[in-house]
Amino acid sequence: MPSNYIPKNSILGPTRVQRIAKKLIDEAGEDRNLALEAHRFFREMVDANPQDAAAKNLMVDALKVAQASKNNVVKILNLVIKMEENTTEARTKATKGAENSVFNELDNLLNE
Repeated sequence: MPSNYIPKNSILGPTRVQRIAKKLIDEAGEDRNLALEAHRFFREMVDANPQDAAAKNLMVDALKVAQASKNNVVKILNLVIKMEENTTEARTKATKGAENSVFNELDNLLNE
């Protein structure tokens, strides 16, 4: 009978989230490059035939995809920064709480 896998570290720990974020940013960069390449292709079509409305629409759509990929990178970075801030705040609160409890224990010992 197979046993259940129990990971040693948190499934969504900071290192893994950063690795996922990096992969998403790389993929967004590839998407942006492909969208800009498509934009150049449709731009050439429009230059050859200025009356081609379909090529104009597709050229605009390609620019929208390129901009959306850039916006997604900014969103990912914001989320990673917020995660880091929350992690740092949690650590400082934990250490302050530990310091307070140590001081409280010392006060209790001195008062006894």
